[in-house]
Amino acid sequence: MGTSLQVFQPLAIITTTPIGVTRLQPVWELGGATLWLPESIAHSIQPSTLKTQSVQVYQGSLQAHLASIWSEYRGFAFCLATGAVVRLIAPLLNDKASDPAIVVVDSNGQFVISLCGGHQGGADRLARTIALQLGATPILTGSANGLGLPAIDTLGTPFGWTRGTGDWTGVSAAIARQEPVQVIQETGSTLWHDHLPAGHPFIATDFVTNGTNEADIPSPHPPIP
Repeated sequence: MGTSLQVFQPLAIITTTPIGVTRLQPVWELGGATLWLPESIAHSIQPSTLKTQSVQVYQGSLQAHLASIWSEYRGFAFCLATGAVVRLIAPLLNDKASDPAIVVVDSNGQFVISLCGGHQGGADRLARTIALQLGATPILTGSANGLGLPAIDTLGTPFGWTRGTGDWTGVSAAIARQEPVQVIQETGSTLWHDHLPAGHPFIATDFVTNGTNEADIPSPHPPIP
């Protein structure tokens, strides 16, 4: 895995302290991300840094500023207390299909938390990328990560598959409980089978047994041009 942030563009990096700037500097220096700072700490930042297009200063409250730029970015990386970030983003969240990736870097630069949008938003991948750049530990709390499994709501994305109708929440819950999950694949590559860990819950078959209690994953289909 490389350290490029291009796949997460546009990306906003936000901190409210000089130490946060220091912690996040290796990330925004990769290029492609915008570092947002409050006016109150702009004087403590080197003038040469402030002159770059990748560093912007906002006025007023962070909550109001975040609301104004929320729709402009695919991802946000904060160096703030996790609780503060939760309160900031809570009024702005809509649904997991459209919410941006949200990650939080602790003030010591030791951990990078995938807070919101882990799968569909790409926060898990973003957390890993930033952690690699900082020499930190990524914190991923999704059940699929804990089991070493692919996220069910993004399964097949590299092959161009899109999520169809079905009880995806129920399937995700079944996986978290480590219950058997029946997979009916009518088309597409089966390479993903090769990356499953031993003891995975997926049962591949080409038919459904009536009355089964097993969860089903709807067949993947390529996107319609």
